[in-house]
Amino acid sequence: MVYTALFPKWWFRVQLTHAPSEKQPQRGSTTLLEQIKTTCPTLADPEKAFYIPSWIMPNGDMQTIYLYTQHFKPAGCPVKFEREIFVFADGGKAAVDWALPRRDANPHSPLIILIPGIAGCSFDYYSRSFIKCFQQQQAYGHQVVVLHSRGVNGVELTTPIAFHGGMTEDLREFVQHIARTRPSAPLVGVGFSLGANILTKY
Repeated sequence: MVYTALFPKWWFRVQLTHAPSEKQPQRGSTTLLEQIKTTCPTLADPEKAFYIPSWIMPNGDMQTIYLYTQHFKPAGCPVKFEREIFVFADGGKAAVDWALPRRDANPHSPLIILIPGIAGCSFDYYSRSFIKCFQQQQAYGHQVVVLHSRGVNGVELTTPIAFHGGMTEDLREFVQHIARTRPSAPLVGVGFSLGANILTKY
């Protein structure tokens, strides 16, 4: 790639830093940075921790623009959904989109709970492309469900409480519901952007 020859290798190095904060006390005796170094040693290895983006989209701005242009092209990545309205214990409501075909007949079918980014939905290109990738691996029999935030994507906000990055109660309640209704199904959580933030906190 042209730009990889123009810049030194350290330009693409991934750097892990930890900023202590009194507002976010550590869990246990280790910091999040230390946990990442232990569980994902490649990220802490200066010889391996490099991110080299595509030359067509070398920065976040170009990547965002590309995703926006793909957002309105469902024909390029067609995925059909069946919508369900999930009602939380406090009366709040959220849209839950099950990717079709549903695999309810198999109680052991792995279930992937996808959490979109802020203002994201199942129609977003990154959601559809991710789901399509798993649908093409039919041998694994995965079922994908998209859990939206309460009060978005066409669902009325029925409580004074809206979603935010630190709110994990809705995800926790939905996972508990799935655990009751599909006790034999392995669960996998996948989050994008704000959804990844919520999933990490969960």
